[in-house]
Amino acid sequence: MTALSGSELAGHIDHGVAVSNLSMFRLLTLRTGLFSLVRLIFLIAMLPMPATALGAGAEPWGDFPVLNFRDLTTDDGLPNDTISAVAQDKSGLIWIGTFAGLARYDGYRLHQWESDPDDSDRLPEIYVRALLPLTDGGMLIGMGAAGLVRYDAQSDRFYRLTAANGPAARTYAVVAARDPLGDAAWVAADDGLFLWRAADNSVRPVPLRDAQGQPLRSRLFTVLEEANGDLWVGGMGGLMRRRAGQDHFELIRATGPAGDTVNSEIWVIHRDPEGRLWLGSGDSGVAFLMPDGSAQAVPGLTGGDGLAGRRTIRAMVDVPGRGLWIATDGAGLIILDPETGHLRQIRHDPVLPGSLNGDRLRHLMRDRAGNVWLSTDQGVERFDPYATRLRVVPATPLSPLGLTNPEIYVAHTDAQSRVWLGLANGDVDVLDLKAGRVDRLRMPAPNNGRDVRALVPTADGRLLAATRGVAAIDMKTMTATPSAIPCLDGQVINVMIADGDVVIAGSFEGVTRFDSSTGECQRFRHNPADPASLPNDNVRSLLVLGNGRLVVGTAAGLALYDGRGGFRSHRPDSSDPSSLPHGYITGLAEDQHGRLWLSTAGGGLVVTDVEDLAGKPQFRTIRRRNGLPHDNVGGIGIDEAGRVWFTTPSRVGMLNPQNSRFTLLGEREGANLKFYILNKVVRGPGGHMLLGGLGGLAILDMEGGGPPPPVAALRITGMEINHQSVAPGRLPGPNGALVMADGQRNLALSFALLDYRSSGDLRYRHRLEGFDQGWLDSNGRAPGASYTNLPTGRYVLHAEVYQAGQEGPLATLSLPILVDPFWYETLWARLGGLVLAILAVAAIVQARTSALQRQRRRLEAEVADRTRDLLSANARLDMLASTDPLTGLLNRRRFMELAAAEQLRAGRHQRPLSLLLIDLDHFKRVNDEHGHRMGDAVLRTAAAVVAGAIRGSDLAARFGGEELVLLLPETDLTGAAGMAERLRQAFATAVTSLDGVDVRVTASLGVAAWRGPTESLDNLIHRADQALYAAKHAGRDRVMVAAGSPVS
Repeated sequence: MTALSGSELAGHIDHGVAVSNLSMFRLLTLRTGLFSLVRLIFLIAMLPMPATALGAGAEPWGDFPVLNFRDLTTDDGLPNDTISAVAQDKSGLIWIGTFAGLARYDGYRLHQWESDPDDSDRLPEIYVRALLPLTDGGMLIGMGAAGLVRYDAQSDRFYRLTAANGPAARTYAVVAARDPLGDAAWVAADDGLFLWRAADNSVRPVPLRDAQGQPLRSRLFTVLEEANGDLWVGGMGGLMRRRAGQDHFELIRATGPAGDTVNSEIWVIHRDPEGRLWLGSGDSGVAFLMPDGSAQAVPGLTGGDGLAGRRTIRAMVDVPGRGLWIATDGAGLIILDPETGHLRQIRHDPVLPGSLNGDRLRHLMRDRAGNVWLSTDQGVERFDPYATRLRVVPATPLSPLGLTNPEIYVAHTDAQSRVWLGLANGDVDVLDLKAGRVDRLRMPAPNNGRDVRALVPTADGRLLAATRGVAAIDMKTMTATPSAIPCLDGQVINVMIADGDVVIAGSFEGVTRFDSSTGECQRFRHNPADPASLPNDNVRSLLVLGNGRLVVGTAAGLALYDGRGGFRSHRPDSSDPSSLPHGYITGLAEDQHGRLWLSTAGGGLVVTDVEDLAGKPQFRTIRRRNGLPHDNVGGIGIDEAGRVWFTTPSRVGMLNPQNSRFTLLGEREGANLKFYILNKVVRGPGGHMLLGGLGGLAILDMEGGGPPPPVAALRITGMEINHQSVAPGRLPGPNGALVMADGQRNLALSFALLDYRSSGDLRYRHRLEGFDQGWLDSNGRAPGASYTNLPTGRYVLHAEVYQAGQEGPLATLSLPILVDPFWYETLWARLGGLVLAILAVAAIVQARTSALQRQRRRLEAEVADRTRDLLSANARLDMLASTDPLTGLLNRRRFMELAAAEQLRAGRHQRPLSLLLIDLDHFKRVNDEHGHRMGDAVLRTAAAVVAGAIRGSDLAARFGGEELVLLLPETDLTGAAGMAERLRQAFATAVTSLDGVDVRVTASLGVAAWRGPTESLDNLIHRADQALYAAKHAGRDRVMVAAGSPVS
């Protein structure tokens, strides 16, 4: 922290005075009346404080790990590498505006739009300056010189907003405006401020005048509308504000350290979650306003001598947990922690893959998945804040925190939390995290020029570095002494460990055992004539077991030292399935259950019991067929929780022996080195695991304790039907469906997981239910599905996306698809064809037998007339015998016959059966007051109500007088009661009209459910009748249920 002078503490706007130091952010939120006291206390406390190193804080690694960026350039299909704006539309697709066109991106495919000033449906020019997503799925586009353009997702067309009073010059910013009627936008342009409203598709100028009506400078670069309606604009004239409800702007001026920034041309206005208003200037860095209006400087960033220099600040975005990101036009990316004032500058480093690809940044955007998109003059960069479980400290000569060499073979953490790294070419780097520096050592001759593959601490405070021979490093003086173990001089050492005073080294010349207390040196080598010798001289791994025995892994097998100068060796034996499956042992580790784990170069993981090594152990293998990601395992280590960590080509994995589940860490977790090196689990500061690798030091968060990324969505991002593209606004949504009309039989779909995180570890598959027999892989560069000549029918397209080495799908989608038939495939067309064929055959037959047919028709006509008369008479008789002539319902006799049959059916199949008995309330009063004609009309109305409410299987009858009965098959007591209540309500609202008189009659209903075969139909009717009389006695117009009715 830098001490500030009294003059630096005097910055203010109007009456607001505040301390100009970021460490006072929270303090400055106190009431204005406390500022004098706060300022005095701050001056006394701050002036004598010494400066502290950047990066000091709770996270021990500070700025050592680099940020890894993924780029998107013209090589991937962008129209131009100079990017001006990035936005995410409603569907989740990324839009990229460039100096030479516009593109849309789904994580795999880039779609470009061409410009044509003579075509009103296309972009009027190629220079896209600003993008604003609209709620209808479209986009509002600010052009370089052609004003505003609106993209309509439903038609896939562009519409120029050519209002005479719209922006006619270069557009700098298009920002959302508050409008209760729909989308709206503020437009900052060379010729002033404008407001576009979707409600009337209008663009209107907004006057820039002060309280006296005097015009203010109109060239604007940025605009921000607050939630309370206040409007901020920034431009060549500085910072201006229009308060809510007012029609004029006030020019904001400041004095003190922040004055030059606030009073200069303003390019960025940004309100952070803590309420601070950040200002980015054209050539004076960054300052901010507190909620009380006081102007605050940022040490190291405010003014022309800060990190940004005289470069223009082009954009800002808050990245949760990572501070405020600031884009500069030439000074790269600056990251500010507002709470501590810590600054970090990220610039292009041509040495580092994944570095920021340019220092000129024009825009920043954080998408819904948390990715940060950076617009540079070398393409679009994307940073994934969740791909940080594996971080890297790389080698680069352009950074003081960079390593000397990109090849790291071993790591060691000392008592002072310094991290010692063994590198290639005899180099040792020491990362002093507290001091924020890298100390660099080079091993002296004859121990120079070869990889440092082991760092072994000794009891006297030295660190033995195994390379070509062994050098000893004094960890206090940082000096190296050559030939610390003379008997190892000249040997290229692959692995070295210590067991008390004994140092054990493995090289290409076998095993050497050195006792530092006596100076004795023993060497063990392979002898083909001696079965008790090592299996091979190429020693790759060493381990002292918990029982004190030494285990040696070689390129041709495993050996257990017997303590008498010999070894019990284990080699692969094709005739013995329980023997060692692969001889090249790359790593050894012992777990807390007495098991020895081996990693092999081609045989996967191997495990056996330590107690069996002296005899004939049973080696059990875990290979790709068992879920291991790769059979070539480069190293192994076991942590305190018993988890087995291992490395495969370009990946780090973990096996949990408790549940036999694998976890593979890939690009989505931050794995971006070409190769990882793991000898054992080495903990670094903060508890992270340290791994060597080709590309830098890898820092692994073993628990993955950070916040999980947002849930990603698998979406359809493109579609062609019969080779015709479907407009984006017409694509099926998450719960949509697709109907392919007559003649549409060819379908091509594009889909993607719209989180834009690294896709190298993703695996897609799809299946068209009703067409495909099984799942089809969609693991090409652009996942999708394609079908031709689909038959008529109903289908469901299922798609899933998985991450390699992880369980379960990350996301799924299902799309119902209906393929309509051709006209000649329809049922009516087929029936029509069949009818025509039948008619043709009939015509032929009729022509040949015309005479007989005429005679037959005459005879048949006579028979038919008589039969019809007979049937009609029988039907009338049957109707008269079974139907009530007044209501049209069944009469009581016919009802009892049918009800008895239904009762037998219900008893045979053990199905429910219920009965309703209905009595019209005060029916006698209707007859007395309005006559019998009205009573008959009321009965017909009641019958109509019942007939309209029943199913085809129900039986309705007039039971006598004003009583109606209803038998309900397949209906229990609950369903019958519900039916009764509905009928009661229908009766109550039914109106009978006769001779201009309207009559309403209510009804009382009794309900009974059949008890089963033991109950007769008469008893069922009797119980319903009792319930009916109970309803009458309870006041009528109600439903009563018979006692003892079963409830199912």
